[in-house]
Amino acid sequence: MKEQIRKEYYRRIRMVLKGELNAMNKIEAINTVAIPVVTYSFNIINWTLEDIRSLDRKTRKLLTKEGMHHPKSDVDRMYLPRSTGGRGLIQIETTYKTTTIGLTNYLEKSQDPFLKLVNLHEEKKKSYSIMSYADKFKQELNLNEIEEKNNESVTKLAKRVKQHAKSKALDRIKKKWESKAMHGQYPSRIKEADVDFKQTNDWLKGTGLKAETKGLIIAAQDQSLATRLYHHRIIKDGTNPLCRLCNKYDESIDHILAGCPKLAKTEYIKRHNNAAAYMHWKILQYYNIKTADKWYEHQPETVTENETVTILWDMQVHTDRTIKANKPDIIIKNKKEKTCMLIDMAVPSDRNTSVKVAEKLSKYKDLEIEITRMWE
Repeated sequence: MKEQIRKEYYRRIRMVLKGELNAMNKIEAINTVAIPVVTYSFNIINWTLEDIRSLDRKTRKLLTKEGMHHPKSDVDRMYLPRSTGGRGLIQIETTYKTTTIGLTNYLEKSQDPFLKLVNLHEEKKKSYSIMSYADKFKQELNLNEIEEKNNESVTKLAKRVKQHAKSKALDRIKKKWESKAMHGQYPSRIKEADVDFKQTNDWLKGTGLKAETKGLIIAAQDQSLATRLYHHRIIKDGTNPLCRLCNKYDESIDHILAGCPKLAKTEYIKRHNNAAAYMHWKILQYYNIKTADKWYEHQPETVTENETVTILWDMQVHTDRTIKANKPDIIIKNKKEKTCMLIDMAVPSDRNTSVKVAEKLSKYKDLEIEITRMWE
């Protein structure tokens, strides 16, 4: 019976992965279509922990084969909720443990005579006892006893116990992810005061990215891509850590994304202009100004206006006194509210966001003062 369940489980995962769903929906489909094939058999078929872990391993292998999971990316992150930076995949091992704990609580608290017999039978078993497994899992998760509420049904109490166990298990996985020297750099960074934790993780809930694209981005966040520095420090194969383009700085993920002087002249400028053009397109939509249907078809005009606002794109502001920083990416002049907003984009590395914000505010302070004086 175990083998039949395994085969059906793997068949359903392969079916999902071959489909045209985006990254988030593929994970949701696996959770909904494939995982229940296994979970419905818990505590009916005598699964061992090694059986359960082998199912999780094979699942990750299938995801890796389809490009959804980089082979060097963090494993624990895969099973965390998207709201905390994870992928949202249900871990079969965690589900098995929490289900066993919840079922044991239900059998122990139930007053049904037949369920009392089941509970007595389980207590007398010398091997594969649900009770002994549940006690072991409770100790592992360091679970405390949950008090019953007034007039609370046995079913509701069991569900609360199971949910509490799940919460503890996810906290354990999260701490394990954060404690890692390499993979833990990203979760540590996004918890700092200058980072909006919620908005940082919102992209994981979006439905616009292909599975391969999301897998690659997450691998970059995990510092798992095969850069020269990765080979030098992690693989330790004697690779020269210097960047193959500039040959001046160590070739890390941060260096490639935002620190290479060779890429600064071409790729960084192109990325900046594309991001700024997208922002310009969204601003036009916000103010009900006609624009292209697709952002990548949008060609910003130097001056765009309607009865409410005037929007300037990459245009120098002529002032009475000489100001070097007089050309922000976008200027929004609101005619009705008599306000002016200066927008200048940057795409810094994760470690450099606060410095870049301070730099931009300082850079355009003189222009802000001069515009306030001239346009009021």
